Amino acid sequence: MNRINFQTLFLSALAIILFIPGTVFPDEITEVWASTYKQAANLGQKYEIMLNIVEFDNRDAIPFLISALDELNNQKVGAVKKEKVIHNDIMILIVKELGDLKAGEAGPYIYRTLKDTEDPFLKGEAISVLGKTGAKEYTRDIALILRNLTLYRGDDVRGEKAIAYGCIVALERLKEPGGYASVFYALNAGFSRRITDLAEGALVNILEDPSKILKDVIRNDSNLKVKLNALKVEDKSNAPAENKVDVAYETLKQGLLLKTSDIREQTYLREIRVLALDVFVRNKADDSKVVPSIEEVLYMNTDTEEKLFALEALRIMPNDEAAETLGSFLAYQNNRHRLGVMAKDNKLVIGTIRAIKNANSNVGTYELQRTKYAGYSAHVTREAERAIKALE
Repeated sequence: MNRINFQTLFLSALAIILFIPGTVFPDEITEVWASTYKQAANLGQKYEIMLNIVEFDNRDAIPFLISALDELNNQKVGAVKKEKVIHNDIMILIVKELGDLKAGEAGPYIYRTLKDTEDPFLKGEAISVLGKTGAKEYTRDIALILRNLTLYRGDDVRGEKAIAYGCIVALERLKEPGGYASVFYALNAGFSRRITDLAEGALVNILEDPSKILKDVIRNDSNLKVKLNALKVEDKSNAPAENKVDVAYETLKQGLLLKTSDIREQTYLREIRVLALDVFVRNKADDSKVVPSIEEVLYMNTDTEEKLFALEALRIMPNDEAAETLGSFLAYQNNRHRLGVMAKDNKLVIGTIRAIKNANSNVGTYELQRTKYAGYSAHVTREAERAIKALE
């Protein structure tokens, strides 16, 4: 069909609309366009007509759109690249419109499209729309596609990003626990900032409390960066405070247990420990089981700032175990100072004194008295005196 005949077909369709008695409704217009689409002679004409059909956003068009998508799924396109492009463009138009219309009944046809197509942009759109239509039955398949992308990457960077984006959008909308881990690992897979930002936001919405999943990741994944990111995600989640503390405790244990000579991994281990301690503080941890792990940080060969985080975590814990640990650590410092093992500065001993004072327990009073006469500077002595007075 040449251009003139196509225009004639279009004008004939318009004439039919104009001669329908009374008010012309969108479903009647859509029906005429659908009829015109079926009579079009080539893909180029079908594309132009489909552009007009989707403009109406008419739910009455859903059966026709599904039929058109099914026809395109079954259609064998020749080797001409231009025809393949137009063929896929029509399918993208249809899939997008089915998503906008929330056409849940279109799920099997959209799923076939994503399975059959080799075009990554059509595949990504189809996946995204399955999420939009609430097709929860495809959660596992979508999660698997995303997981495979994080493990095996090819040369088509743009195409893979389009598929990954569609998967994350879909899994966020479906809000099924089975999709959570795949989105988390996409966050760690080296995708673009756009993808990682999307994944980070999606994780908050997929599960309110992902603690069990993330705790398993922290316990079983050997990658230190992944462990660190798991705690970061848990920290940003809407999980209850006690669950965040539990996950932080598991992470801190990992940060203490694992050893490495690699400088970068040593940095990750420090970040893991510091973040775990910070989670304790912000969530007001009061579980005595975490105290031994925090105490271990105090005696590690690590920097003063990390030890100060540990002191802060002990300070906010209203239990005798925490107070006794603070008292013991002050005794350790007093003994070293008396033996002539001088610290570069007094940050740590002052931090310990203030923690004992704020912990509001008399357990450390004896060591505070010893501190006054251990030969520290006047500044340290005054801090000890203030703490003793506060605890009286």
